Amino acid sequence: MVAGVLAALLPMGMGGILTALPYLFAMIIVLYIFLKQQHRAPTDQERKKFTLAYTLIFWGYNFAGVLLGIAIFSKNDPEIWQNFLLYMQQPEFLATAMIMILLLAIPLYLITYWFYGKQAQRMAAKMFG
Repeated sequence: MVAGVLAALLPMGMGGILTALPYLFAMIIVLYIFLKQQHRAPTDQERKKFTLAYTLIFWGYNFAGVLLGIAIFSKNDPEIWQNFLLYMQQPEFLATAMIMILLLAIPLYLITYWFYGKQAQRMAAKMFG
């Protein structure tokens, strides 16, 4: 959540990268721990579970952060919450939001799926011969 706040203060391109950094660090650390404990790369089923879990956790935190931010800022001005609800009823706003989400979600999903597949196999081969 700290990365999300910092991302809002940085220029456009930097903010998106900073938002994804905690996700990428966690992905690398969990794979390293998995390899140390299991002495093998994840199977295809484990790979799909890791990818889905990371995606759900990442977007769950992002949506919780949005709602928490709106709740905090609407304490002093209830019109903020009302405006947010009005925007959520606009198809153009929802389409734009969905496109922005997919622009981040699809690459993160594909990177995670690849990383827990071929890259994990290379790391396991290097670590355990």
